[in-house]
Amino acid sequence: MKRVLILSALFLSACLQEIPNGWTPQPTVEMKPTETEIPQQTETPVPPTPTAYVEFPPASPLLAGPIDMIALGDSLTHGDGDETARGYPGRVLQMVNALRPNSSLTNFGQSGWSSDALINGDQGLPGQLQRAIPEVEFSSKQGRNPVAFVWIGSNDLWYLYEYGGDVNDEAEQLDAQRFAANLDALFIGLRGKGAQVIIALLDDQSRRPVALKGEAFTSITPDELNRMSVQVQRYNEIITQKADRYGALTVDFYSTDIFTNPATLYDDGNHPNQAGYDLIAAKWFEALSLLLK
Repeated sequence: MKRVLILSALFLSACLQEIPNGWTPQPTVEMKPTETEIPQQTETPVPPTPTAYVEFPPASPLLAGPIDMIALGDSLTHGDGDETARGYPGRVLQMVNALRPNSSLTNFGQSGWSSDALINGDQGLPGQLQRAIPEVEFSSKQGRNPVAFVWIGSNDLWYLYEYGGDVNDEAEQLDAQRFAANLDALFIGLRGKGAQVIIALLDDQSRRPVALKGEAFTSITPDELNRMSVQVQRYNEIITQKADRYGALTVDFYSTDIFTNPATLYDDGNHPNQAGYDLIAAKWFEALSLLLK
């Protein structure tokens, strides 16, 4: 019997904490958490708490001067599979500093994290949103340019079909509602404090070699892979709708072959290799460039 996927209630107010006295910004190097365990899901799914409708203005050009970039996400943001240990954020920082010297990067990416963990924390660590908000506030108060990169949802899908029991249409609908509510919390927290946000559209991970060969989440059946392929399209529709609502930009990884082409994949058939992260960084920078005009 598969374990049941946990669907956490959202407590956005817990993420909006004041900056403690004497607080200083995070280092401008990538943060590499060491914990990589998969979260344990044990509770029965419940519908997410409704979020009051909030709308923000469209993304606007950044001010002159340095950019403070904050990356939130899972192993794809952490940089798994990249032997240079830079991932896409480190590459983007190098490109940005060529145009905007003294720019900074804080990478909160954590392997194995879902959108629930991004909000609520996991593995003894606080949520990435909770840690990102003081970074955004400090950057804004200094007259700099806070920009958040968000790439999340892959593990939400893996865990739904690996641990969610016999997933049906109703379970998928509840899962999509939970994911949408988590994005509301992320956008309200980041945009509400003054950050421009760029968010990624997910690839169809049911087509990744690791999924087709059954080498990672071994309880997922071929039928569930087919359902996952449809669910990721729902996720991407939600991402697009939320980006429009909150004035964010998107990066499209659904239309690429980065996660199916052996030339851009690491040996695990799941994460990008160095060539893959080169392409990924270029796509993030292309989106960011729309804010540099």
